[in-house]
Amino acid sequence: MSVQNGFLALLTLGPAYGSQLQSEFLARAAHRRQLNAGQVYSTLERMTDQGLIAPAGTTDDGLPLYELTDAGSEQARQWLTHGPHDSRPDWDEMQDQTLVAASLPDADAPHVLADYRLSYTEKIRELAHDADSRALLAANRAAELGAKAAIEWIDEVAATLAAHPEALLQERSSDRPRRGRRPGS
Repeated sequence: MSVQNGFLALLTLGPAYGSQLQSEFLARAAHRRQLNAGQVYSTLERMTDQGLIAPAGTTDDGLPLYELTDAGSEQARQWLTHGPHDSRPDWDEMQDQTLVAASLPDADAPHVLADYRLSYTEKIRELAHDADSRALLAANRAAELGAKAAIEWIDEVAATLAAHPEALLQERSSDRPRRGRRPGS
């Protein structure tokens, strides 16, 4: 879901085409090495089917543009302002969400970080109560270490944003990705 939500978040900047969204997402979620072009276009098709985005014309050279619908705008707003609401946060989703949110002007990255911190703290609390066997104890200890590492990362990003609120902001790149799906592809 983080790629889909990341694309929705990036579309808050205005209409974009597939390879542009791919390039922008990878530039903002720098921990990701690649994003398969097939995944990009299947995600865009799924988002269109879900009523989250709609066609917005084409570029001068015929690449299809996409824009947010009202439902897509609302989902993007939620993702850019709130973290998870349970004690099963996902590390990759957290990085995608917080880094993309921190890169956009109308997002609330500090609130997203606070929600993730709360979720990881709750995860640690739950793990401390679920230690009935040695195997479970070992698994819980590994999960607890991962949760503590996530909290350390959250605190580092939060401190950076507190000291320099615009440190991670990025404007949409003016560089044009070399590839994109042509109409009828």
